[in-house]
Amino acid sequence: MSGNIIRVALADDHPLMVAALRDCFQRTPGFSIACECTNGSELADAMSHTQVDVAVTDFSMGHGDRSLDGFNLLRRLVRQYPDTPVVVISAQSNSGIIHRAMKLGARAFVSKEDDPNDVVRACIYVTATSDRFYSPSIRAVLDAASTAAPATELTVRELEIVRLYAQGLQLNEIASKLGRSVSTVSSQKTVAMRKLSIQTNTDLIRYAYEHGLI
Repeated sequence: MSGNIIRVALADDHPLMVAALRDCFQRTPGFSIACECTNGSELADAMSHTQVDVAVTDFSMGHGDRSLDGFNLLRRLVRQYPDTPVVVISAQSNSGIIHRAMKLGARAFVSKEDDPNDVVRACIYVTATSDRFYSPSIRAVLDAASTAAPATELTVRELEIVRLYAQGLQLNEIASKLGRSVSTVSSQKTVAMRKLSIQTNTDLIRYAYEHGLI
């Protein structure tokens, strides 16, 4: 940090969300916005030449450039900038996504359903401690999941394929985005559907919506 100023990198493909977060940070002493980005590629590139103390990024940026978001973005940020904590903001309500994001190295997960000031609190928390931060809605999701009957467990790769497919990407587009062959993506999608006892693509998309994957 520069003195007592926490420099923030923001990334979200929704201008209104960026504006809301910018307003929160500007109204909070001790913060400055280092950069604002509309997709993961812009964020990763901006952080390479901008001094940043914490990165705040949407998990799923489905508008515009889809080349880098979700788990792939987290992997890249944690690998390239291991000393910069990442705060994920998302409308996700799937405990599997949350757990995996944190396992990949995210330090905080904040729901877009919560007060935007929770993002500010998350940034203060992760720059001052080595602990993890969860916003109230995310904590409620995790608490509910811990007391529910065990759910069918999809792997990180299977979850990512289901999420991207439900966003409208074709298998060849998913393969290109994830750096896998089309046959591998097709096989992993089939395995995911089998695990979930889902027979049709329509039901797979419905599952994604109902479980907060998109």
